[in-house]
Amino acid sequence: MRTITALLALAAFLLCSSVPAQMKKLPPSVPRAESGRDPSWTKPPKLVVGIVVDQMRPDYIYRYWDNFGEGGFKRLIDEGSFLRNTHYTYIPTVTGPGHASVYTGSVPALHGIVANERYDRATRKMIYCVKDTTVQGVGSTSALSSPHQLLATTLADEIERRTDGKGRTIGVALKDRSSVLPIGRTGDAAYWFSGGAFATSSWYMATLPKWVADFNARLLPQRYMERKWELLLSKDRYHDALEDDNAFEQDLAKGAGHAFPYDLAALSKDPANSALIAATPWGNTLTTDMALAALSGEQLGADAITDLLAISYSSTDILGHKMGPRALEVEDMYIRLDQELARLLTELDKSVGAGKYTLFLTADHGVIDVPAYLKDLKGSAGYVDASALKAAVNARLRGGGDEDSVSYLGDGEIFLNEDHGRPIGLRNLPDAFARVCDTLFKNPVIATLTCGALSPFRGADDAELVGLQQNGFMAGRSGDIQYTLKPGFFEAEGTFIGKGTTHGSGWTYDTHVPVILFGQGVKHGEVVRRTAVADIVPTVCMIVGCALPDAAVGVPVPEAIVH
Repeated sequence: MRTITALLALAAFLLCSSVPAQMKKLPPSVPRAESGRDPSWTKPPKLVVGIVVDQMRPDYIYRYWDNFGEGGFKRLIDEGSFLRNTHYTYIPTVTGPGHASVYTGSVPALHGIVANERYDRATRKMIYCVKDTTVQGVGSTSALSSPHQLLATTLADEIERRTDGKGRTIGVALKDRSSVLPIGRTGDAAYWFSGGAFATSSWYMATLPKWVADFNARLLPQRYMERKWELLLSKDRYHDALEDDNAFEQDLAKGAGHAFPYDLAALSKDPANSALIAATPWGNTLTTDMALAALSGEQLGADAITDLLAISYSSTDILGHKMGPRALEVEDMYIRLDQELARLLTELDKSVGAGKYTLFLTADHGVIDVPAYLKDLKGSAGYVDASALKAAVNARLRGGGDEDSVSYLGDGEIFLNEDHGRPIGLRNLPDAFARVCDTLFKNPVIATLTCGALSPFRGADDAELVGLQQNGFMAGRSGDIQYTLKPGFFEAEGTFIGKGTTHGSGWTYDTHVPVILFGQGVKHGEVVRRTAVADIVPTVCMIVGCALPDAAVGVPVPEAIVH
């Protein structure tokens, strides 16, 4: 017994003696708070503010710089990190996919929002990206929207998870898709302009909060329309490449014309102009008002738990489609938007505290110059009739029969009928695709064709452009064949031929957008290497200290982060 005890004592001694020297010579414990070694993400920002300016090109910052004040765009760039070469990495570059991609850090092929309105093969109808007939409108009977078609988490979802559901996540915009998609499926609330007031749906709540009802009761839209829209600055300050009254702009509204001044009070009396505010600078003012009401009503940033306020300025897009990027009205709207940003930053400094919130600003897409204007400059540009393309393809595939094989063609998508025209000899799909391609390539403005998620079928010498198409493709939601028009062209009909403009392509005028990061955790400077819009949220996640959204493909931008 004594022998066993002695052996055990010896073993214990040898075990202790075998502990590595570095483990035995640890310095005295120093509290982490005193050592200053706590990682920055252990004290995340009290509030994240995401701003999306609908249809903003980076050159607006360059062109309008001397007309901006000190507290808006200039402050963001002077104190923040300006990513000057950021692009979308998919087609189509439109609002729904743009907002979803910003906040998921992903692409339509993964998050599922492949268009504003996508064609449904089963019903042969268009499906709006946030339309949901299973919900009820709250505050407006027409507010039937939800994020149920979104298949990936967003920054809002991840902040909810990071804070155990204690963080408040709120979206505000005039457009429903611009407020709904950033907040994801588990965020707290999205509010959009519907029926003349801000509303939501039963996806989020049964009744409007008191602060929203009180905000609507102020009747701000009506008050803002009791005025004239005149130039904010003297005419000689503006960078107008065109005369105010020119042939390339649509009318602002029924009876409005397309030149200053605009008598909004008189125009608003016509029921046809009930949504006029959305095409004026005061649509952005109303959006800021609502965002500040949410900041106060939800007490965002009032404690140490990270909240999110997602703001989208929709009026820039609504006006931009009508006027194009060279219009005097567009510059005036951006000068006034600059003032809205200054007002927002001032209130954030006051309510949350300067340096205690993190903000990013970007756009959901760019925009092309009015093709008719480009043609006037001897540029390569023009319009394509999608119905004529469809008729040509159907004629080629018909093979002597009467049945059409193409059920939908438009916006870069071709859907063949479910049976692929079996009675008319299209059982061999590669042969059908070949005939479609042969027909489309007879049109000189077709640049690229791909077949779903497959390799480019023909004519796709630009691997990057093909990659953009594939990043926008999701089986079951996208067409059988994708096509891209050459730069300077878009599909148009009616009033858009010769007047107004659009977006949606993979060319740089649509993919290239500004990105500015500002506030807590952001390092001042400029980044001119190529980055992706999908990189924004992963960068913010590093500052917040939360998981990346589950389908994120972007990577953090280290030059923009304080280490």
